[in-house]
Amino acid sequence: MKNLLIIILLINSVVFTQSINENYKVEEKINGGSESVGVFNTVEYSVADKNGSILYKITNQTDYDIPYSHLYAFENGGSVLISSFYGMLTFYNSSGTKITDKMIKENVIGEYERSIKAVVDNNSLIIQFGELNDNFSTIQKYGFNGRLVSSIKIELTNINGLAYSEKLGQIYLSHVEWNNDGSADKKVSLFNEIGQVQKQYDAFFDKGFFTGDNRFVAFSNKTLLTVNTESLEVIFKNKANDNEMFLDITVSKEKIVAVSARPPKLQNGKWYYEDPTILKLDNSGKIIKENKIETDLFSDYEFTT
Repeated sequence: MKNLLIIILLINSVVFTQSINENYKVEEKINGGSESVGVFNTVEYSVADKNGSILYKITNQTDYDIPYSHLYAFENGGSVLISSFYGMLTFYNSSGTKITDKMIKENVIGEYERSIKAVVDNNSLIIQFGELNDNFSTIQKYGFNGRLVSSIKIELTNINGLAYSEKLGQIYLSHVEWNNDGSADKKVSLFNEIGQVQKQYDAFFDKGFFTGDNRFVAFSNKTLLTVNTESLEVIFKNKANDNEMFLDITVSKEKIVAVSARPPKLQNGKWYYEDPTILKLDNSGKIIKENKIETDLFSDYEFTT
């Protein structure tokens, strides 16, 4: 049984989702299974360059029921380890040596329900978090050395997606707004770095990234959104085919390529997909090629060139 599906694309200038750094990639290896207080799970984080050479490894221990931390790599090879539970950011240099610890606010306490969303662009880190019973969110910007550059509050909650362009100074937030009748509106709000709303869209995303030709591309498992980052107008919005969901998106100057599949099956405690569809779209969102691939079950997938 294959667990990894590698999608080979014969296109140039591929841009990956912003959760994957352009020059460095973070891999996590979890050694878990602890079931009582004082027994730790161990996570080993490896930072590798685009050729696969490992720069350094960081090991972090987490008590049995505390959510795992996540490591994000900067353009210069440094990184930051983010713990939502502790509200702590730990910065490392390009050799894996710790620079500093930073708390997201004074007198922060451990909180199981806290969620810190984060994205790195170039050598800047943007994080977003809220606290229980607050009707606002905090957005902070840090340098690669751990210096807090700015901290702003915005009147948004229920945020599920975050994207940031250092060059453009644009912050995109995907969020849900609840109405008095219990219905929900899915929105994407565009902020500048001082917290001013620049535009709002009727859309939704989990991941988003920026291209070299003035596009913001974002997607959830059911929708695909592209925005012109100069005019701020929507280029197109697409939905996944019926009974399928988007797994990942990548782009080139000529086309957008998406991989989708039917909802996954649960086997042995893990979700597996099969028989993905590769969709090629032009820059107006029109599907120009659709290819169904027969595969074994797979749980992970990635684009390569």
